[in-house]
Amino acid sequence: MVDLALAAASILGFTALQRARPPAMSNPLEAFQVLGRSIEKFVPSLPLGFTWGEAMERLKQSGVKLDWGRFETSLNEYEAFRYGDHQMPKGVEPEVVRLATTLRRNVVGYRNKRKGPGSS
Repeated sequence: MVDLALAAASILGFTALQRARPPAMSNPLEAFQVLGRSIEKFVPSLPLGFTWGEAMERLKQSGVKLDWGRFETSLNEYEAFRYGDHQMPKGVEPEVVRLATTLRRNVVGYRNKRKGPGSS
């Protein structure tokens, strides 16, 4: 019985660690692919075929904390590469990784924002 409890605790710990660890991303293409999958999975209120703009607006409205200016600059560079004739941006913007990790930890849209002290 103790062995079963230890095995269950180990599995839960491993699962929590995998979920908390930022996914490995070596370039902006991978980073935005991981982010896209995270958005599809953890922002269930978005329609199928959502645009990046729709997703970002929904996330901002949900209160996701992020340096949105840096993120949008990175998104614009990625889209210029992906849909234009620009070269792939160098390096992965940390805000893209932060957003993907944040989404993996919190399903957006299921809970109301917490109210601070003195709020009604």
